[in-house]
Amino acid sequence: MLLYKLFLFCYPKIAKLLGLFNPKAKQWSMGQAGVWEEIANKQLSINGHPTIWIHTASYGEFEQGLPIIEAIKSNYPGYKIWLTFFSPSGYLHRKNDPAVDVVTYLPFDGPENAQRFIQTLHPSLIIFIKYEFWYYYLHEANQKGIPVILSSAIFRRNQLFFKWYGGFYRKMLALFTSILVQDETSLQLITPITDDKQVLITGDTRFDRVLQTVNEKKEINWIAQLSNHKNIIAGSTWEEDEVIISKATAHFTQFNWIIAPHLVDKKNIENCKHQFNNAITLSELIETGIKHTKPMVLIIDRIGLLRTLYRYSFVSYVGGGFGKDGVHNVLEPAAYGKPVIWGHNDTKYKEAIGLRKQNGGFSIKNEAALVMHLNELLQTAGYHEQISQNASNYIIDNAGATQKTMAEISKQLDRS
Repeated sequence: MLLYKLFLFCYPKIAKLLGLFNPKAKQWSMGQAGVWEEIANKQLSINGHPTIWIHTASYGEFEQGLPIIEAIKSNYPGYKIWLTFFSPSGYLHRKNDPAVDVVTYLPFDGPENAQRFIQTLHPSLIIFIKYEFWYYYLHEANQKGIPVILSSAIFRRNQLFFKWYGGFYRKMLALFTSILVQDETSLQLITPITDDKQVLITGDTRFDRVLQTVNEKKEINWIAQLSNHKNIIAGSTWEEDEVIISKATAHFTQFNWIIAPHLVDKKNIENCKHQFNNAITLSELIETGIKHTKPMVLIIDRIGLLRTLYRYSFVSYVGGGFGKDGVHNVLEPAAYGKPVIWGHNDTKYKEAIGLRKQNGGFSIKNEAALVMHLNELLQTAGYHEQISQNASNYIIDNAGATQKTMAEISKQLDRS
């Protein structure tokens, strides 16, 4: 508890200091400075309505929670949904999202903030997505008898809950009304340290989310400006990925290579463009309006396209696997039934490991491995079709978490 209080004391001060150099830290500090004014302004929109508070750390967790949000809206239209973010990356992208009624930052944890926020919302139910553990909010909800669900949770043995000094974090688990985990491993890890009646395996709602995207069948018009050659689409790439991909392009000049960097600021786009010979940006392509007849390298310098863009791939590459943070979302391209390739840092990513074990995708360590897999997918009869089917089956076999999660949500709402 002492270390947690020390963290709460130091974090805002460190963030404010880092904000002098780091835009994300600056945005967070600014958001916290104005959070109560924002809450007061938006509170009027929920007055007189029962409210469900959903908290996500960032953009990725929002995507995980979106199928739940949409299911609540459909099944319980009389409830308002108040969504909070911890990270600016989620808040800034989704602060006006039509799927929910209110979006704000979460006031930083503490006894006064927790009491004030919960008294303001009077939520009938609280849902935390995946990783969020804020003691004073959980304690305040517990004191007021408000049910709290932890949804799509994943646990690993190296987490604080399972350390000899992790007693305080184990106590936090007991403050949840129910814990909905993604897999049997998580269930086995936490049942010895909490009430097993509150722990259920429901799966990962991201599988449902990516299937929603596939079923939307959105199209991208500028694809028609590219040549009719097959596309290799590399999404959420970092410099380490782009170095390897740039070398591989020399072996496969018969493809359109479409690179969507993780960051699309001017400096990063220029750095990415310099990795590839004769590459152009999407903005340049659209501006010219020219229909190309030869394969090319295209750098995507806009956000919000990647999820739909994967539909047009022959093979998809997902970035991040050569950095310390690990591979990004492999489920989005797999949902379209396309082979997926990514870097080797995937040990913390259950979905990447599962896709690899089902032979719907491959992790690689270097350029040679990337070239090898692409050659096999091109030259081995029926191999591309089989890997594609495996990827599609992996997504379909693991869908359904939203329905299971909604069964628990309905149970808690019926009790409230």
